[in-house]
Amino acid sequence: MSETAGEAPELSEQELINNFVDWVEAFIHDIEAVTDDENTRYWCPQWWNHPEAVTRLRALYEEYVRAEEENTLSGWFVYHWDAHAKTLFSATGPFELCREGHRFFSRQDTYTPRLVTEAVPNGWSP
Repeated sequence: MSETAGEAPELSEQELINNFVDWVEAFIHDIEAVTDDENTRYWCPQWWNHPEAVTRLRALYEEYVRAEEENTLSGWFVYHWDAHAKTLFSATGPFELCREGHRFFSRQDTYTPRLVTEAVPNGWSP
């Protein structure tokens, strides 16, 4: 497929992943670098080891890219970032076990197993 004038080249999967990782690292550093004297907000340097955090951050990143293209960053902050940040950094969020260092895999005695699901019946629709 040939590129048309002004169209960006298609990125490889690794380039897309690298862009996402770079965005998370820069964004967290620039936007969420705040003191938490009350110890009510949590983060883990191994954010990539927390599936819920990765999913939320990936959704935020994809909407951020769209908001930049559409010049709607203000709405992105209100409707996307603020909503996800409340969960991401909360005391019950994906980093709750990392309060004193990364403990996601070493605290099996207190780790709550993931919820299980059953297969959706044939013919089901929402």
